[in-house]
Amino acid sequence: MGDSYINPANNYETQNQGTEGLAINNTYFRRFIARLALHTTAKLFSRDGPCVPISRHKILKKGRSVHLTEAATMNFVARHTSIPVPKIYCSFLHKNRAYIVMERIQGENLAAAWPSLSKESLRKIYSQLKDMIQELRALKPPPDRGVESCVGGSLYDSRLPYGTPRFGPFTTIQEFHRWLRNNLEATQIGDHVTEKEAEDIRAMIDKQDGPWPAPVFTHGDLNPSNILVRGDQIVGIVDWEFSGWYPLYWEYTSAWLGNLTRSEWQGILLSLLDPFTEELKMETTRSKWWGEW
Repeated sequence: MGDSYINPANNYETQNQGTEGLAINNTYFRRFIARLALHTTAKLFSRDGPCVPISRHKILKKGRSVHLTEAATMNFVARHTSIPVPKIYCSFLHKNRAYIVMERIQGENLAAAWPSLSKESLRKIYSQLKDMIQELRALKPPPDRGVESCVGGSLYDSRLPYGTPRFGPFTTIQEFHRWLRNNLEATQIGDHVTEKEAEDIRAMIDKQDGPWPAPVFTHGDLNPSNILVRGDQIVGIVDWEFSGWYPLYWEYTSAWLGNLTRSEWQGILLSLLDPFTEELKMETTRSKWWGEW
């Protein structure tokens, strides 16, 4: 694709076209039962955003931005790691909207559990999380893997200015970087910025366009609400909608920039990740001019 990459039209109504092959256990019976549950058993439970409990052990995720790629990602992680993720019972399209029926893991999210946990329990949880992050990053991408989902398709990140409803895939990390900066080249920096700002942007472009190692698999949104615990055990990592093959710094910079209002958690999570100081400076400049953090 190179410089010819064009972002998909910002249209939620067409984002699922051509994705039927990603559906899991897609039978008429399962589709019927899932949709029936939304109008019956779901009324017995309180819902949380796009996730609708339909029984004590199952939850259905649906909504404007939900995509079948998320279910495929959880299956991918379950097959290739020991990281606890919700079991996928089925996923399908109905009226061009994605539905994902998954395990409702019995646990409390870390944000809610935090005040009642001892320092020793938190230490054990952080140790487990560090091992899970390392296991995820140790996955080997197929040859010539670019910045893309686990199935080689598009990605989603509502925090990016052009990240909705989907973006990518990109054949190279450099192509991804050009998209992030809206294809700006160093020679196109205008005089509306100060010399120091122009210097920072040129340094960012130089770093972005340089050589990069292969992408690593990244969760992309590791915050306490997405970590489920029972006591001092992590029993689930959820919300894989931002996940995919990304540059090796992406988990770190996403953790830093995505947790500016959760400074205590930001410090803890960053202590579990390898530091990427130069890349953080690069991403801080990018987010200042092309971000929505």
